[in-house]
Amino acid sequence: MLILFFQEDKNYGLVEWIDPSWPNTLGNALSKLWFMYEQSKRDMNEDSLMHSFAIHDLTQEKKKLQASYEKLVEDVNALMDAQEQRAVIERKDAETTKLQEKYDTVKNLAAAQASVIRNMKLKLAEERKNLQIHIDELKKPVEESNVKLEGIKAIING
Repeated sequence: MLILFFQEDKNYGLVEWIDPSWPNTLGNALSKLWFMYEQSKRDMNEDSLMHSFAIHDLTQEKKKLQASYEKLVEDVNALMDAQEQRAVIERKDAETTKLQEKYDTVKNLAAAQASVIRNMKLKLAEERKNLQIHIDELKKPVEESNVKLEGIKAIING
């Protein structure tokens, strides 16, 4: 209860609080409640501080994981590029092998054709020689006939 001291509408600035005294159990209960309130505030501050540390640690760990992830992505991309290059090289090697096989086949065909042509030229030269011999043999009787004919002409003309 609050009592103000004033007289005829004048306040002399005196204020007095008049309350009956509290029982000891109420005082103890209020003290306990106030202690619990202060303890709760301290616990919440401590929890808040611990959460801040945990958030800080998690943030640092996240940064490390992010860096690790980025490095992993770079490594995977490098590996994929290397595999692509290896595949390209293998394709080129396979193409080169096929081209080499085709080249060898064409080279062998050319050698075989050259051998056939050489053999045919030799046979043609041999046949030409044989034909020339036959022609010469056929010309002999004609020449002999021409000589006899000339002799007959000379006798008739003569």
